[in-house]
This record gives sequence, structure tokens and C-alpha cells, in this order.
Amino acid sequence: MAALDPSEKKRLIERLSSIREIVFGMQDGILTTAGVLAGLSGAVAVHRQVILAALASTAAGALSMGAGAYLGTRAQTEVLTSELERTRQETAAEPYVLQEGLLHQLEREGLSREASYRVVQLLSSAPQALLSTAEVKMYGLSRQALGSAAADGVTMGGAFLTGALVPLLPFILIPSAGPGDYLGLIAAMATTALALFAVGYFQGWLAQRGRRWPSGLRFLAIAMGAAVAGYLIGLAIAPLGGAAPGQ
Repeated sequence: MAALDPSEKKRLIERLSSIREIVFGMQDGILTTAGVLAGLSGAVAVHRQVILAALASTAAGALSMGAGAYLGTRAQTEVLTSELERTRQETAAEPYVLQEGLLHQLEREGLSREASYRVVQLLSSAPQALLSTAEVKMYGLSRQALGSAAADGVTMGGAFLTGALVPLLPFILIPSAGPGDYLGLIAAMATTALALFAVGYFQGWLAQRGRRWPSGLRFLAIAMGAAVAGYLIGLAIAPLGGAAPGQ
């Protein structure tokens, strides 16, 4: 099997880095909306009111998650950029300090003193290569960690919205026949469980380490726990609205 071209491998890793936003956004969208549906179904008898509340929660959640991802990535990028610039300034002022630090770091990672010296000497012939290597080896900094705030925000918000539709659509499409009719809620919880299992299985598949089923089952257990907790909370707070649950 031919080895993947380094540039292609780099682009693949960069694309996979967005999996965090997608998985987190979808998981949160599914769980949040399922929790709202379960909780309000235990406290509110009017099907339409539950749908309106879930829609409002979905809109607010998608905007909040998108804004949070945007601000978080932007803050991280600004801090990291500042540190990279400071490193460049220190290197320009004292290049030998950087070379000596990289030499010691390579020795700590297993290279002999002579081999480390040759590597540093070779890198010193290309200042940018020396700086980039030192940033990663000595400071744990990497320009590849500089993400796109706008892309992360859109990805997170879109993933949340997509996840929210999973339990919401069956709940909307299956009308309630009246108090005590939980067919829509059951369908919503069923699709929630399947979707979260699929997300977990997909995450395990990406890891490629035999974690598909455990990952899927873990997501499924979280979904069921959140749904049950939400419904019980709804039952508990129903008397505060002046009506018994389901009435």
C-alpha cells in the first residue's frame, strides 16, 4: 500500500481536527433538545407549547455554541500568535540560546550529543526551519494549531442545529392525541438513542482502534441518562406551574 503524501496527510489531519466541533456540537444539540422535550413533556400538557419551547432552545443553543466556538478559537489564535511572535523576537535577539535549548531537548528525546549537534547545525542553515522546529520541540507551539474562528463557529453552530433536529422532527411530525399520549416523545427518544449511538460509533471508527461499539454504547448511555433525568425534572417542577403532570 502506497504511503500517503505528507502534504495530503497534513490536510487530512487538519480536516479531522474539525471532528471535535462536529461531534461536540451534534452531541450537545441532540442531548439538549431531547432533554427539553423530555422535561417539558413531563411538565406541560400542550404539545404545541413543548415544540415552541424546543425550537426556541434550538435557536438559542445553535447561536450560543457558534458564538462560543468563534470566540474561543479567536482567543486561542490571538494568544498563540502572540507567543509565536515573542519566540521569533527572542530568536532574533539571542539565536544561540535557541540553538542550545533545542540541542538539550533533542538529547532528552534520545539523540546522542553528537547527533543532536549535527541536527541543530543543519537546521541553523535555514533560520525558519530552526525556529519552527524549536517552537514545537521546546515550547509546544505550532502554527497548525491556529484555527479559523469563523469556520469553527459555523461548524459548531451547524452541528448543534443538525443534532437538534434529530429528536425534534419526529416529535413535530407525530401529533399528540392529548394528555398521556407520549408517542411523539417515544419516537424522539428512539431517534436520539440511534443518532447518539451512530455518532459514538463514528468517533470510534475514526480512532480505528476497536472502539466503535464501546464508543457508541457510551454515547447511548449518556443519551438515556439525560432523557430520563430531564423527564424526572419535568415531573418534579410540574406542580410549580399549578397543574399536575400530564394534565
